[in-house]
Amino acid sequence: MSDIVRRSTTSDKQFKQAFAVTVVIGIVLNFIGLMGANGRSFTTQTLLLGGGMSFLYLLLGVYDSLIFDRLPLKWAGVLFFSSECLLLLAIGWALGNSGTWLMGLPLAGSAVINLPSARRWPVYAAMVLVLILPTALLYEGWSAALTNSLNLGAAMFFVAIFVQIRLKEQAGRQKSEKLSAQLEETNQQLTAYAAQVKELATTQERHRLARELHDSVTQSLYSLTLLAAGWRRLANKGQLDSVEESFAEIEEVSQQALKEMRLLIYELRPPALENEGLQGALHHRLSAVEKRAGVEARLVADEVLDLPPVVEEAFFAIAVEALNNALKHAAATNVTVRLQTQDRCVKMEVEDNGRGFDPQQIEESWGMGLKSMRERVEQLNGNLAIISQPDTGTHVKVEVTI
Repeated sequence: MSDIVRRSTTSDKQFKQAFAVTVVIGIVLNFIGLMGANGRSFTTQTLLLGGGMSFLYLLLGVYDSLIFDRLPLKWAGVLFFSSECLLLLAIGWALGNSGTWLMGLPLAGSAVINLPSARRWPVYAAMVLVLILPTALLYEGWSAALTNSLNLGAAMFFVAIFVQIRLKEQAGRQKSEKLSAQLEETNQQLTAYAAQVKELATTQERHRLARELHDSVTQSLYSLTLLAAGWRRLANKGQLDSVEESFAEIEEVSQQALKEMRLLIYELRPPALENEGLQGALHHRLSAVEKRAGVEARLVADEVLDLPPVVEEAFFAIAVEALNNALKHAAATNVTVRLQTQDRCVKMEVEDNGRGFDPQQIEESWGMGLKSMRERVEQLNGNLAIISQPDTGTHVKVEVTI
C-alpha cells in the first residue's frame, strides 16, 4: 500500500461525520469548562471569538478536500495542518483545554489519511505543543501540562493506529474488489475467445469437408456422369461390344464414391473417445466405415488397455489417418489394427493390402496427414515407421513409452 491513501467516497463521508461530531462535543466541553472549572469569565466576546474559531476549525476539517485536491500535496499539507494547529492554539487560549484536546484527535487521524508517514510526526508534535501551551502559560501549570501531553500523546497514538488499520483494511478490500472485477473481465474475455476459437474451428472444418467433397465425392460423381453419358451415346449407336467393361468401370467409381461419402459422414459424427476408450473408438470406426464399405477390417488387442488420455488421443488420430489413406488412396480390401503393451511400451500397427507407395519419393513433401502423424508421435517422444512399396500395401508402426 502506498504511503498516501486517499479516502473513498463512503469512507470520506463517514470520516467527516466523525470529525464533525467529535469537534462539536469538544466545543461543548470547552464552554462547560469555561463556565465552571477555570474561573474565567464567560463573555459575549469569548463566545464569539472561541465559537468562531471553533467553527472555522470544523469547517476546514470537513472541507479539507478543497485544499488537498487543488494544491500540490506538500503545500496542501503545510497549509491545512498549520492552519488547524494555529486554530487549536487560539481555541485553547480563548476557551481552555477542557474540550480542545478532543477536537485535536480527528486531526491526528487526518494526518494518517492525507500525509506520508515521514510527515506525520511534525504534525503530532505541533498538536501536542499547541494543546499544552495554553494550560502551562495561562495557569502556570507545567506539571499538569506535561501530564496532559502524555495523555494526549497516547490518545493520538491510538487514533493514528486505528485509522491506519482501517485504511489498510479498506485498501485490501478495494484491491480485492478490483482483482475480482479484473478476474470477471478476464473470464468474459476468455469466454469470448473460446467462442471465437470454436467458431473458427467450425469454419475451418466446414472448409475442409467442402474441399474433401469437391476433391473426392464430387469428382467421382462427375466421372460417373461422364461415363454414363458416353456409354449412352455408344448404346444409341449400337456399339455394345464392351458393355460389361463399362458397367464394371461405373461400379468401381460408384464404390469409391460410396467409401469416401461414408468416411465424411463418420468424420461428421466421430465417436466419443473419452467415453469408449481407444479400443472402443477403433472398433466403432472399423464397424462404421471400413466394414460398411466392404473392407475386411480387424482389431487385434492383447488386453483392455488403460492409457493416458493424451496417448489415446494421439494413437486414435494416427490410426484414423492411416485408415483414411488406406480407404481413399490405396483402395485396400483388407486392413488390420493391432494394439500391444509390453511393460511401459505401447505399440500400434495399422496394416493394409492396398496399392502402397514409395516412402522415399514423398520424404521431402509429406502430405498433411502423414506430417500430422509424425508430429503427434514426436510430441510423445515416440517412434513412427511407415513401411510401404508399390503394390505391396502399407504398414504403419507406432511405438511410445509411457
